[in-house]
Amino acid sequence: MNRTVDDPGATVLVLAGRSIGIEAAVAQAQDYPKVTVACYDLPGPGPVDAITADDITRTHKVRSRISHAQRDWFVRTAVGAPWAAVPADARLVDADPNISGDLYDGAEALYEHFRTAAPTQVGVAKISKVLHLKRPGLFPILDSKVMAVYRTHARAAATGYPHRGRRAMFWAAIRDDVCANLDSGALPLFRSRLAQSETEHVRRIAGLTDVRLLDLLTWAIA
Repeated sequence: MNRTVDDPGATVLVLAGRSIGIEAAVAQAQDYPKVTVACYDLPGPGPVDAITADDITRTHKVRSRISHAQRDWFVRTAVGAPWAAVPADARLVDADPNISGDLYDGAEALYEHFRTAAPTQVGVAKISKVLHLKRPGLFPILDSKVMAVYRTHARAAATGYPHRGRRAMFWAAIRDDVCANLDSGALPLFRSRLAQSETEHVRRIAGLTDVRLLDLLTWAIA
C-alpha cells in the first residue's frame, strides 16, 4: 500500500510516480468544472458505432478546439471504423499489451483508423478526446498536459513491450497506474469518498470511469 511521508497511515493515489492524498484528490474533484462533467461526461457515449455532430460539440468542454470542418471529417470517418473490435464497455485494465489479437489490438485499430487519415491540425489530443467520449472506460485523454506528465513513464513502458515497436506507450503507462491504484485500494477509496460527498457535483464525478478519474487528477498535478 502506498504511504505519504508525513502520514504513514494514509493511502495515496500515484500518477506517473507522483503521489496525491485522498483528501487532496477529493478537493481537486470539487474544483473540477461542473459544466465539463455535465456536458462532456454525463450524457454518456451516445451511438456506439458512430460519431455525431453533438458528440463533437461536447468535446469542446474539454477544449478540443475541433472546427466545423474537422467535425464533419470525424462524422464521415466514423462510418466504417472498426467499432465492433472495441466493446462499448471496454476497460483499459483489460487491454493487456502483451496479448495479441485482443482488446489492445482492437483499440489500436480503432485509433489508427482515425490517425492515419487525419487532416492537418487533427492530432492525438483531438482524436483521444473524441474516442474517450465513445469508449470512456478504455481511451485516456491524451492532451499536452497529460502527455507531459506521462512522457517518461510512457517511454519506460514501451521497453516492456518491444514487439509493439513503439518509442512511447502512453496507454500502457496509464494502464499501469490504473491497475496499481486499484490494487492498492486507493482508487476505490477515492471513488467511495466522492460518492459520499455532500455536493451533488462531486457525487456525479464518482460515477466516471477509472481512466477519467485519473485524468482529472493528472490535470491537477500537471
